[in-house]
Amino acid sequence: MMTQKRITRAYCVQTGNVVSVFAARRDFFSMAPPRIRFDFLCSEEACRALGAKITATNYDKHPQDTHKAAHFSLNPRYSHADTCEWIIDHDEEGPDGRLRGESEDDARRRRAKSKLDDYIDAFDPMLEAKASDAIDEISDSDQVEARTVLNRSADRPTTARASKDNKTSDFERLVESYRQAKKELDDEEFRSLKLRIKGQGEVSLRWYFQHIKYAKLGATDRVLMGGGDLLAKRYGKGFKIQFRDKIDDKPVFLYISSEQMMGYKSQRYIEDLLSLADTVRFYTVFALGRIVLSPSTKSIGLEVNELRHLVLVPGKKK
Repeated sequence: MMTQKRITRAYCVQTGNVVSVFAARRDFFSMAPPRIRFDFLCSEEACRALGAKITATNYDKHPQDTHKAAHFSLNPRYSHADTCEWIIDHDEEGPDGRLRGESEDDARRRRAKSKLDDYIDAFDPMLEAKASDAIDEISDSDQVEARTVLNRSADRPTTARASKDNKTSDFERLVESYRQAKKELDDEEFRSLKLRIKGQGEVSLRWYFQHIKYAKLGATDRVLMGGGDLLAKRYGKGFKIQFRDKIDDKPVFLYISSEQMMGYKSQRYIEDLLSLADTVRFYTVFALGRIVLSPSTKSIGLEVNELRHLVLVPGKKK
């Protein structure tokens, strides 16, 4: 049966790259105002030759300003090539609601994933961020070929298309996938979701995201998250957020130096988020980092080495 997959990437005309919707949002808010919306075409070169446009929703809005997650969708006014990766031959479910050879747990997980705009099956936190998401979903063995292709074109290499797994190194994309799953799935569906982490193996998605109040001193192999308030004092371009929860009865801070901000290509995107501090109740912080005791031993810090491993989600407006 021919059906449509959820679209996770599209070609941005303005940047000339195949990007995820979250990379498009970073690019959009990294521009100086006034900002102009992007135009998107299908990620497939053959479809672009047909002029197949893709609709992008809510990439130009911050998460607190919309009830629907940012996502791509097919524009019904345009035709796609027969080879389009978003049009697939999909097996029909049997009377028991399973696909051929599928276990009950696998069926439950597949149905839960089908409710999400962009569920991530595998995450590689070590892969360096690229100017384009085009090699986001490619295995290590394909990296050399992928970089060659990326230099010629923003198209996704065909070597990655055969995989049914949705892989990424984009931390924000992983966070948004988790947030939507947590919000829209019931407890049983949410518990069924798995995630493969490069270097760690398969874990429960729920386990991989840990609230800051349960974190321990030392290195961590999980995403730490929690609500916090931006402190008024700035450190050049740097900033500090105090979490609302404590660890061992000590206050917990996230400090980002001016040097870190200056060296980050999406600095303007973070600055735009920080500018909302007076209008939102708090920020939810998601980070890959480690928990350290301050030199004075009176407080605890969440250290983040790379800003691509930090996501700030503004809370509801005041």
